[in-house]
Amino acid sequence: MSDTSPSAKRAKLAAQTAFRIVGKGDVITQPLVARSYARRGEGLPSLYEEFTKSKITEKPVDTFTQPGTYVLPKDAVLLMIGQTAELEAACQLANEKGIHFIKTEENSTLQFRYARIKVSTFSSQVDTLIALGADLDAPSANGWYGYPQWPVGGKDFLTTEAKNLSEDASSLPGYIKWIEEKDNKDKWIKA
Repeated sequence: MSDTSPSAKRAKLAAQTAFRIVGKGDVITQPLVARSYARRGEGLPSLYEEFTKSKITEKPVDTFTQPGTYVLPKDAVLLMIGQTAELEAACQLANEKGIHFIKTEENSTLQFRYARIKVSTFSSQVDTLIALGADLDAPSANGWYGYPQWPVGGKDFLTTEAKNLSEDASSLPGYIKWIEEKDNKDKWIKA
């Protein structure tokens, strides 16, 4: 008998995502290249596992840091890919594992880019690819887009807490939902 609890359902959805931290030597200027790093590379289906593999641990709490803060090095980019419900479930599982905030090192601003990728002509699946880091290419017509008012309120971090952007302008699940709701199909990349 299979487990149909909400936690089991979230885990099943989240298992369809991929997270990968890439470094300076990895060129991700094109979303399809970034997608291949996340999906076909060494990407893991859990943000917690990817942080652990990359030796990114919780930053000690101090005057400027809340419990559950994970800091990306300036030369690292966090890639995440999946469908909306899958990414939201992955964020919820990360939050349950104690990953509450994602930010970059001091004196750098967290940047946010996304692309929507139609998986194939024969499938209705559309994946959202998100890149977070301190040193990302500018939004462009070749597929990378950004939230129009990023960073909102000067915030240099994202939370994994599931809230609407009107409730919390730093909610990663809120941005994931916004991407799907405001998505322009004309901008989709065909894989």
